[in-house]
Amino acid sequence: MKNNKTVDEIILNYSTRGMDLIQKEYPRTQFCRKAVENFLELDSGTVFLYTGFYVQGHAETDGPVGTYFLALALEKLGYKPVIVSDRYCLEYFKDITPLYMPLSGTRKKENKKILKEYNPICHISIERLGRDDEGKYLNSKGIDIGEFTAPLDELFMQAGKSAPTFAIGDGGNEIGMGNFREFIKNTLHVSPCVVECDYPIIASVSNWGAYGFIAYLQFFTRKKLLPSIDEVEEYMEHILSLGCIDGITGKNEKSVDGKEWHSEEEILLALNRAIS
Repeated sequence: MKNNKTVDEIILNYSTRGMDLIQKEYPRTQFCRKAVENFLELDSGTVFLYTGFYVQGHAETDGPVGTYFLALALEKLGYKPVIVSDRYCLEYFKDITPLYMPLSGTRKKENKKILKEYNPICHISIERLGRDDEGKYLNSKGIDIGEFTAPLDELFMQAGKSAPTFAIGDGGNEIGMGNFREFIKNTLHVSPCVVECDYPIIASVSNWGAYGFIAYLQFFTRKKLLPSIDEVEEYMEHILSLGCIDGITGKNEKSVDGKEWHSEEEILLALNRAIS
């Protein structure tokens, strides 16, 4: 990679929620690269992608965007992506198989049936809220939104007993951030998600973490996989038309986690340069 910055460094640009501080604790670990290298060791098959984060009656813009384009990239590489979410992401995922789980959750027996039917080779969570050590689903403001959050982390944990798990987070309360829970609790003063994964990925914005995953897939396979800013913008307009909102501003607008839209293009351009 010719760029001065690695993919892992680029997806931590403009960090405001402490993910850069986690990276400083592991200065020699490129979490995203490590995740993709291990992912590519798997045989082709079905990949479960978990996303959707409830905010004020809708899903937020962070998560679905990165998940959708990661699903498209996996499809191009011969995998079968299935996006696992709940009713707040209805109609979000064009041309990708969705699996919408009830807000009330599913029992272990039902989860076992789902896993047997689809037989996923691995599980990837992108900006999906997970339980804390009290079993609560707390958003960034510390509000319990469990009644609006299907407990997909239960399926994720059950699945992790037989298949590798990957997870992208940007604040500490997402599935997979349990790997760093002591640091998140003691240094970032956030009630952390306790759900762990095999390969965590940290990013300033979880969509950017998904772009980083795609960038490494492109680098290792030499196939064009990263979306253009026009493609991202078109998809963003699609989910905005369905009510999607920025999780920080609370507005139905073309932004993610309060970041101005031009930063989206900047990240994509930087990733393309890094892997060229």
